[in-house]
Formats: sequence, C-alpha cells, structure tokens
Amino acid sequence: MQVILFYALMCIAGSQSATVSMLTDDILSNRTNSDVSEINVKNADVFRQLLNQETLIRMTMVKNVHSLMKDMLTLQENMAKAENKITGIQTSTDQEILELKKQVEWLKKENDDLKNYSVVQDNEIVQLKETLKTVNNTLTDVKIEVRYLSIALFSMDAYSKEIDKGLQELKNWTRQFEYEMMENVSNYAAAISDLDRKHLEYIDIINETTIMLKSDIDQYEIDQLKMSAAVTSLELFRINQTQSKCDVSTRIGFTAGVTSSSSSWSSGTLVFPKVITNIGNGYNPSDGVFTAPRAGVYVFFVNVQGYSNQMIYVDIVLNGATKVRTSAYTVNTDYEDAGPNLAVLSLQTGDRVWVKHHLGQGYYTHSDGPITTFSGFLI
Repeated sequence: MQVILFYALMCIAGSQSATVSMLTDDILSNRTNSDVSEINVKNADVFRQLLNQETLIRMTMVKNVHSLMKDMLTLQENMAKAENKITGIQTSTDQEILELKKQVEWLKKENDDLKNYSVVQDNEIVQLKETLKTVNNTLTDVKIEVRYLSIALFSMDAYSKEIDKGLQELKNWTRQFEYEMMENVSNYAAAISDLDRKHLEYIDIINETTIMLKSDIDQYEIDQLKMSAAVTSLELFRINQTQSKCDVSTRIGFTAGVTSSSSSWSSGTLVFPKVITNIGNGYNPSDGVFTAPRAGVYVFFVNVQGYSNQMIYVDIVLNGATKVRTSAYTVNTDYEDAGPNLAVLSLQTGDRVWVKHHLGQGYYTHSDGPITTFSGFLI
C-alpha cells in the first residue's frame, strides 16, 4: 500500500509539473508559498481518499471473513450433532439386536429342552410297548389257564387301546408344539432380519448426510475462492483508478450486462447489450466485442450465472484465441451457480476481446441489476 501511495504521489507531482510547464511554455518558474500550500492540500485530499477506500475494502473483507468463519463453526456444530445422533442410533440398535439374540438363545434352549423331553416320552412309549408285548405273550401262554378271566382280558385290551390312543394324542401334541416352536423361531429370525435391514438403512442415511455436509463444505470453499477472485478484481480496479487519476485522458474501462435470461443460448459470442460504463468507447454493445483504443495491459472480468440446473462454459477470447475459461453448473436446485473469472492481457491498439460459448447452454440474469456481466479496464 505504501508503494502505491508513493507512485500516486509521484504521478500527481508529475502531472502538476507538466501543468506548470504548459502554462509557462516549458519554462519553469519559481512557485509562491500559496501555490505550495495548495498543492499540499490537494495531495492530502488524494491521500485521504485513498486511505478511505482502503479502509472500506479492508472492513468489507474482514466482515466477509467473519461471516465465513461463523458459517464454518455452524457446520462443525451440525456435524457434531449429527455424529451424536448417529452414535445414539447405533447404541440403541446394538442393544435391541443383543436383546433379540438373547431371546433367540433362550427359545433355542427351550426348544432343545422340549426335544429332550419328547425323546424321554418316546423312550417311555417304547418301553410301554415292550411291556405290552410281554403282557400279550404272557396272556397267550396262559390263555387256557385264564379262560375264566376273558372278561378281564377284554377289559385290558380296551385299556391298551385307550393307552395307544393317548400315546397317539401325545405324539400329535408334541408335533404341533414343535411346529409352533419352529414358527416362533422363524418369526424371530424375520424380526432380526428386519432390524438388520433397518440398521443398513440408517447407515445409508448417515452416509448420505455425510456426503451432503461435505458437498456444502466444498460449496463454501468454492464461494470463498470466488469472493477472493472478486476482491482481487476490485483491488486491481482500485489500483487502476488510482493510477488513472494521474492522466484523465488515458482512462479506459467498461462494464456491460445482459438484461434477459435465456435457457437455449448455445453458440457464438455472448453479447452484453446493457452498457453500464464505457469510458473510452472501446466496447461495442451491438456485437459484444471490446476493441483496444490504445496499447497497454488490460484486466477483463466475466461472470456467467447458470440457468436452473443447466451447465454452461464460456471463454474470454483475444483475437479468436481462448485465454481463460469459466463455468457454472447448478447441482443443488435451491440456488443457481455462478462462474466468475478474470484475465490480465497485454493488448495492442486494435486488438479485439469478447466472450465466446464453449459448452452447455443458457444463462440467468436480472433486468434491473444484471448478474451475467462482462467488464474490462486499462491498468
């Protein structure tokens, strides 16, 4: 900044010396004390204006940085809250799965006990059958001797049938119980599978949330880079304005924009018909081309706003050769993406610079205040 002020002072002193020389036909004369005081007052005004401009720019940059830091802190807090929620969901899910596993183990144990009990009952039935066979054999051997006990034998036979019937009913009941137990185990297995599916869905939701947060952080970083580019452009413009005060006749600069949006523009030169500033008349609003009135180093800045969720690429072109490229591609439909870029080019008198379509289609703007704009000035 001190170097810029020194150059500004030298330019002012040089312009004043040139003015004195012109008034005196290139013969310098001694100045009075009043002339020196007037020069000092003018120099003080110039320094004061420069300091005020620098202070305003610095305050704006500090305010933007504080805003970005606040947004970053808010994102970090949201990330911490999301991680806490994820931890809570995972803990509760793990506890539910552990409880279900315990219940399944208990059901398996109970099923094993019932199976063991069924085995014992089957063994007892086999023993009873063997006993009945022995009884039948014994009755056959003593049939003649117990002829008078035939009524008792008939009663015993009926009793045996009732026992067989009871044993059959016991087998049926055992089979029904096993079937019901198998259905319960299948239901518990389905419940566990459903919990596993929900657990995977929660994990997918967590991953999607993490990706969205990362996308937001990336968007903030892109916005910060765009703001840095805009601040750099403003600083270059301020330097140009400061230096151009040395010689009013050498000022060259323009700013133009489009007043209506287009969803179908996809080729040729992007024309900016609304002229906001055109010092030196180097920009032609009818064809969108800037022609250098004199040789020098120029700064050109273009900003293109994407239309809805469409993609657009444009180039800053010097005499038909692409120098820089910018793009705008809206991923999140809640807002449109902007594509700013600038180029510092060394031009000769008559060189032509314009903005050309490269890829995609469409652009967005406002009629009262253009968003898609093209600017340039001589350094």
